[in-house]
Amino acid sequence: MEAKPPNILLVNFTDKDIAVLDRSGFKAELGYIGRQTEGKYLPYYFPRPPYEYDIYIYNSQIPDQKLLTRLFPSPKNLLEDKDALKVVAKLSETMRLRIAFTGFSSGPENLLLGGLLQIKLLPAHERVTVCLTPKSKRAFSVPELEKTIVNLKEQIAFPIGQYTTVGRDTFPENYLPTIWNRNGDVIASYGTIYDQSESKAVPIYIVLPQLQNNALAILKLFEVLARIRPEPFADVKDKTWYESDEFAFAEERAIDHDIGMKIKEAKSFIETKREEKKEIAARYEFIKAILVATEDQTLAADKRLTTNVKKVLEYLGFSVRDIDAEIRGAIRKEDFWVSDGEFLAITEVTATTNKNPKISEYSALLGRMTTVFKRKDRVPDATNIQGLLIINYDVDTHPMRRPRLYSGDAEEIVEAAKENEIGLLSTVELYRIVLAVHEGKLTKEQGRNILKGVGRVELKGDPG
Repeated sequence: MEAKPPNILLVNFTDKDIAVLDRSGFKAELGYIGRQTEGKYLPYYFPRPPYEYDIYIYNSQIPDQKLLTRLFPSPKNLLEDKDALKVVAKLSETMRLRIAFTGFSSGPENLLLGGLLQIKLLPAHERVTVCLTPKSKRAFSVPELEKTIVNLKEQIAFPIGQYTTVGRDTFPENYLPTIWNRNGDVIASYGTIYDQSESKAVPIYIVLPQLQNNALAILKLFEVLARIRPEPFADVKDKTWYESDEFAFAEERAIDHDIGMKIKEAKSFIETKREEKKEIAARYEFIKAILVATEDQTLAADKRLTTNVKKVLEYLGFSVRDIDAEIRGAIRKEDFWVSDGEFLAITEVTATTNKNPKISEYSALLGRMTTVFKRKDRVPDATNIQGLLIINYDVDTHPMRRPRLYSGDAEEIVEAAKENEIGLLSTVELYRIVLAVHEGKLTKEQGRNILKGVGRVELKGDPG
C-alpha cells in the first residue's frame, strides 16, 4: 500500500525541527510566511494548499531569516495571491487542529496567519517573569491537555513577546486561558468545542509563547493529543506498546519496583516529617504569635497578646502572676507581676498598629507603679519594684522593618524610663531574645537578665 502523504504543516520552522518530529514518527512538511515589508509584500510558500493537512502549526516569530530564505528562495506574495489568502483566512473551517506560537511578528494584530482570526495579539509588558495557571477544573476544559500546557510553563523563553485575547462571542468555540501573568494578561491558551456525540470537549487549537525548544514542545502536545483526539494522528503508528511494561525485561521491571519502593519510602518520610513540623509549629506558636497578636476582645483568650506574652515569659523561666487577682481594682486586668528571685516588675502588655506607640502607654504604667507603691500591705517589697512595658506596635509591618521603640521625637521617653526603673520592650526584641534562647544561643538565665534592663531593652548584636 502506498504510504500516506504528510498531514502536518510546519510554518516558519526549520529542517532541524522536521528531523525532531520525524525521529518520533511524525511526518511533516515546511511552509513559510515571512515578515510584511513596506507596500503590499508578504512572502509565503506552501508545498501544498494548507487545507490538505490535518495539523497546521504556525510560528509567528521567524527563527532564522537567512535559513528560511535558503529553504524558500522564491516565495510568492501572499497579499497578491487572493486564492491563497482566502485559504489561510478559512483555516479555522478546514483545519482539524491548529497550534500557534506567538512572538514578535510585525504582521497582523491577530493570529490570522496561524488560522486563528479570532485570537487578537497584544504587546507584552517588559520583564514579566511570574506566570500563573488554573487551580481547578473548568467547564469545557480538557484536563490532560491543560496539564501538559501548564507543565510547559517552565520552558517559556523569556521575554514574552505577545499576549492574546478574544472577542466576547466565540461560540461554539470555548477559549481557555491556561497561563497568564498577575495582571491577567493571557500568555498561553487553548480552544475547544463540545462534541455532542461523545459528550466531551475536544481541543481544536493551542496558542503558546516562544519556548526553549518549540519542536520538543510540539512532541509533548502530540503525545497527549494522540490519545484525546486520535483522528488527526491516524497515519502515525501507535508505538506506545514498545515501551510498555508488557514488553519490559525482568531487569527493567525490577528497577521499576525498586524505584516504586523508594518513592513509597520517600513519601512516608515526607509525611512523617510534615507531621513533626506541624506539631513543632503548634507547640511553639506562642513565640511567633507575639509579633502579630493584639488585645482585640473579640479574639479567643489564647489568641490575645497578653496570653502569648505570658507564655513567652514563663518559657524563659519567669514567674508570672495576674495582678488583678492579687490587688483588685488597683491595676488594669492585663497587667502582670513578673518575678525572678529578687526581681519584681509590674508589667503592662499592649498592642497598636501605629508606627510608634503613644506616650500615654508609658505614662499609664508609671502611674500604676505609683499606685502599687501606696499599697505596701499588698506587695512583698514595693521599694524594689521595676516597670516593664511590652508593646506590639506597627503590627501590619514586617517585624524586622519596624522602627525602634520610642525612637525619633519620643527618644526622651527612653531616658525617662531609665530614671524611673522601667524597661521598654518591643515584641520584636522579645521574639529575638526568646528565639536566641530556643536555638541555644543564649541560656534562659541570660535571656531573663536582658529583660531585667531599664530604658529601651534590646538584644545587642548576634548572640550566635
